[in-house]
Amino acid sequence: MSNGFSRTEDGIEIVLGPLQATLLVELISQIDALLEPPPVADPLEAIVGLRAVPPAAPDDPAVARLLPEAYPDDPDAAADYRRRTSDDIRAGKRDAARRVLATVPATGGRALLDDDAVQDWLITLNDLRLVLGTRLNLTDDVSADALYEVESQDPRRPVVEVYLFLGDMQDQLVHALL
Repeated sequence: MSNGFSRTEDGIEIVLGPLQATLLVELISQIDALLEPPPVADPLEAIVGLRAVPPAAPDDPAVARLLPEAYPDDPDAAADYRRRTSDDIRAGKRDAARRVLATVPATGGRALLDDDAVQDWLITLNDLRLVLGTRLNLTDDVSADALYEVESQDPRRPVVEVYLFLGDMQDQLVHALL
């Protein structure tokens, strides 16, 4: 069997080589760190789980891509939305990434995914691609198609290869679900 996702009699299976597994562990760990919420100064806010003051919109364009403004034309509504939801959204994405990390065969190999794990993989692969796409300045289909023409000596080439690898994995997973 080749590496990637496939449907088996028992469900969706992932097969990874050692290098793929190592790469995924590193990337998923980076997403987890990237989504660390801003600190909460007030201990009561931390206990209640609702901020009195909204966190600032993310400075990092990749994080902003993962946490887009709900109301881009209304700063007050956008801030209130961030205050009420950003920690939960971050936590949900981090939890999905951590559950995916738990299913990655650390040194390569096979893992069988249940329905919840498949959903976590879909979320996490999408998040990884959004971050890398932002880092590669992908803004439309034309810029995405141009990735296939990036020369081997281009310093972006390793990131392009990872982006394309993740896209292939996402495609395999979606097709395995059909």
